[in-house]
Order: sequence, then structure tokens, then C-alpha cells
Amino acid sequence: MPDYSRHGVAAGAIVSDSPVPPSWKPAALFALACLLIVVGIAPLVLAGHGHLKGMLPVVQGVFLFGTLVFGLLAFVRYTTQAHHGAAPLPQFMAPLSEFVMPLSEFVSERREPPGRVVPFPVAHRDIADRPSQWSLDVIDRMEWKRFEDVCCAFYNEKGIKAATTRMGADGGVDIRLYQDPDDADCCTAIVQCKAWGQPVGVKTMRELRGVMAHEAIERAFFMAPNGFTDNAREFAAINRITLLDGRLILAMIQRLPDDASRRLLELATEGDWTTPTCPSCGASMTPRQGKHGPFWGCSTYPRCRAKLGMRGVGPARHAASA
Repeated sequence: MPDYSRHGVAAGAIVSDSPVPPSWKPAALFALACLLIVVGIAPLVLAGHGHLKGMLPVVQGVFLFGTLVFGLLAFVRYTTQAHHGAAPLPQFMAPLSEFVMPLSEFVSERREPPGRVVPFPVAHRDIADRPSQWSLDVIDRMEWKRFEDVCCAFYNEKGIKAATTRMGADGGVDIRLYQDPDDADCCTAIVQCKAWGQPVGVKTMRELRGVMAHEAIERAFFMAPNGFTDNAREFAAINRITLLDGRLILAMIQRLPDDASRRLLELATEGDWTTPTCPSCGASMTPRQGKHGPFWGCSTYPRCRAKLGMRGVGPARHAASA
């Protein structure tokens, strides 16, 4: 499961995930209701009352204004959704949308300000500076998705069939292992990866045990660079959960043949390997500065509005600084 605590993000800190702007339909319904009041309800109710008849132009004016406001809002939202591929734009509206689209993007940007982009430290931008050998620092600096991919590749290098789960809610499982000689598609063990900045506690361990029971799997592995609490270790010892902290992970990688270890290092440090991946759409996250402090925002905003909270950490983990 995606987790950003090691990048200065509290567990469960996804606070917004809305891939498209709000629907245009409520605004369109309000516009239609206002129009019905102007042309039908108001004349019917007020025209028959002499003392209220003089108010008819005022009431019609107010609701006509509402018709225009809500109609424009509906059109802006509709063209914004069409711009992001969330709604088809009719052919007859295409010419007019060229004039309204800049306004729709302006409204979308102002609805939920993305925050000021926080400059990266120089070391963060220099993604070509790749480590030449494995170390605890390399394991600790990998962003969460890259860490999962490396863990999965490690098992494959060991000759064990392994596959990562799809991005998003993973039900407490990041990698599945298949070691049944009679059934190649039978999952025999599950792996959970937590690239946290603090030791994993017993609560998370109990959740993994619940998944084991639900899927009738007798063996599990838990890989976490920053280790586990004492309670978590005690629980794992009696529930067939093998714990692998950063030192054990490093030792296992270093025991691989040189070419296998080198392939894993190339996978781990290819491209921008320290910037968190958006758990919603898979794009890179961008450090931003909001009213309540720095946070990670999806680089595809406003198409994807996923946000992740951020806490201050040292530069080695490449958290953004204000």
C-alpha cells in the first residue's frame, strides 16, 4: 500500500483525490429551475394578486439573473470536464468553448489552489547522480513505488515468481509470491512493504495477519527499511510473519550474484527515484507550500487532485523545504 511516512508524510495522509472538476449538472438544474420561475411560476402566482402584481418584474429580474449565473457556471464546468476528457463536448458548442475555456480553467484553479511550488534542493534535482553501490541510504531514499518494485524484482532474481498488486487500495498486500510446483498460479505467500520513516507498529502487523487468514495463506513477509517495534516483532514471531528491516534487506541484496545486485541497483536508481509517485494516477508528486505548511501535490493538477501531507525531515530524504 502506498505510504509516504519516509518522505515526510504521515500514514493515511491522502486528503483529496478528485480526478475531474465538479459536475455541471447541479448548476444546470438550478438554472432551469430559475427559468421556470421566470416564465411560469412567478406570473402564475403573482399576476392574480393585485397587491403583488407590482412585484412581478422584480421577482422575474432576480430569477433571470439566477438563470444567467447558474447557466454560465454549468457551461464553465461542462467545458472544463470536456477539456479534461470527462465529458463529450457537442459540436455546436465547440466555437463558444474557445472563449469560455480560459475562464473555466481559471475557475478550476481557484476552486482549490494548488499552493506555491516549493523549490527542490539541488541534490534532489540532480537525478543523474546515481549511487554506484548498495547502501542503507539508497534503500531509505527510494520512493515508495520504487521500493515495492525493487522488492518484487529481488524475489524474481532469487528465482521466485513474484508480482506486485495494482496501484491503489491493495488490501494489505503489495507483492504475491508463487512457489507451488503443482500450481504456478497459486499464491503461497504475501509481502507487505512499508517505506516508513519510523518503525512499523503492531496494528499494521495485525492487519497483515487478518489478510493472511482471509486468503488462507500461511506465510507472509514484511519489508520495512526502518524496522519494527518490539510489540510488532513479538506478534510476527507467533504468526509466521518474517520481518525484514533495512539491514536485512541490504544483506540479502549483497548476497546476490554481482550481476543480479547490479540490475536491482539500476532499477532502484533509474531516473527520478526519490520523488514520491502519486498513488492515484501514477504521476510524480510535486512539493508545494500551502497555508498549513508543505505538502505533496500531484504534478497533473487539476486533472488529478491527490494530495499528501508532509512533515519536516532531513535533506537526505529529499523532503521539500519552504
